[in-house]
Amino acid sequence: MKKKVVAVLMTCAMAVTMMAGCGGGDTAKEQGSAETSTDKDEKVEITFWDNYATPQSTERFKDLIAKFESENPNITVKHVPLPSDQAKSKYDVAIQSGSTPDCGVIYQYWMNDFIIQDALEPLDNYVAEWENYDQMLETFQKSIKDTAPDGKLYGLAQSVVPPTLWYNTELFEKAGLEAPTTWDEVFEDTKKLTDKENGVYGFSIRGGAGSSQQLEQMLYQYSGITEMFDEDGNSTINDPLHVKFLEEFASLYNEYTPESDITNASTEMISAFDSGSAAMIFHNIASYAMHKETLGDNKVGAIVNLKSKDGDSVLVSNGVVTLSVFKNSEHPDEAFKFISFLSEHENNSYYCEKFGSLPCNKVAMEDEWVKESKPVQAAADTLLNQETKIATLPVNVTGYFDLHSNTLAKDFQNVLLGNETAQQYLDKWADQMTALKKQYDENVVNK
Repeated sequence: MKKKVVAVLMTCAMAVTMMAGCGGGDTAKEQGSAETSTDKDEKVEITFWDNYATPQSTERFKDLIAKFESENPNITVKHVPLPSDQAKSKYDVAIQSGSTPDCGVIYQYWMNDFIIQDALEPLDNYVAEWENYDQMLETFQKSIKDTAPDGKLYGLAQSVVPPTLWYNTELFEKAGLEAPTTWDEVFEDTKKLTDKENGVYGFSIRGGAGSSQQLEQMLYQYSGITEMFDEDGNSTINDPLHVKFLEEFASLYNEYTPESDITNASTEMISAFDSGSAAMIFHNIASYAMHKETLGDNKVGAIVNLKSKDGDSVLVSNGVVTLSVFKNSEHPDEAFKFISFLSEHENNSYYCEKFGSLPCNKVAMEDEWVKESKPVQAAADTLLNQETKIATLPVNVTGYFDLHSNTLAKDFQNVLLGNETAQQYLDKWADQMTALKKQYDENVVNK
């Protein structure tokens, strides 16, 4: 049962110039082979999109592409970095216009939207012939298959980024405070650590892009509820414990948090923490490298197992970061060769080490840098701990991501501003998710 639960955890700009890398390729796809679909002397170019473009990510992919091209001189990889807040819309437009890349990085909670539009290439036949597939952690690969309505494999898991409470150890020590173990303690410490005269706030809230997804993780971690829907198919997001949490959390805004938090995306929130102006933030393990580089390792504390109201350790997942091949690729074999290269031990480890994210290659998980990184090792230990309860967000429900992007984040700002109550917000959220789940079951699951 536990193996099943852990597996479920991982299920865990309309005007844009479209990039190359699309077309037919039916014959190659039918073969489903990891061997290249071109003659060995023919040179081909494949296009690869990165959905979280940062200088650090671009640097790592540049190095890995150079290594790949040196080992595969007949394949050139065109790397296209996408701004994180525009990536999903760029993929959506590319799918609608038939101009998708050959391969790219996507989030698992986008995957069903893409599968239903017949945009992704199944990889089952490819991995059957890939000699290093046994390096991949089975739970992550199973979770990707569990996401798909047809049970096929549409990606290779690249990394996992468990939600994390980051805290400034120096500020805590100066205030004579121990690291919090529950959200109630986080609320108390936020008030104690706020020193407006010296420009220090106890917490920085993500109020802009991506805010509602992080809020969702906080809510379920606080309540300890692990089911996203009850037995009648109704969303549990408006549970009384969630209402209580949001009321307390929203009351911190502009009193114990900066006023500018209302528009914060992840970049601004992380900057507030790294500058020392915020004692705590809630993000994920992948921002570790930035905190370490800016604050120094001795000032950075990470908590991935805040206790819920019933005392359990609850880890809330929104899926894995995946590497996928797109169906319109003219060179699917070469595209798979590249993403499988990125998934191999040394390459997966090299990329993940830069960000402190958990690699999805089982050999990489044993590398020395994982053991030496306290936050990363703590995240790994929590994930694999048999006592950890798992809450998996409903990332497989079609429309989940768009609801967050188009509605929930903006409405969350209204709660922070006092224009909408926590109860009103969560009731509306519950109604929308319940409707999406019903539609998904009727049109996809029961079709």
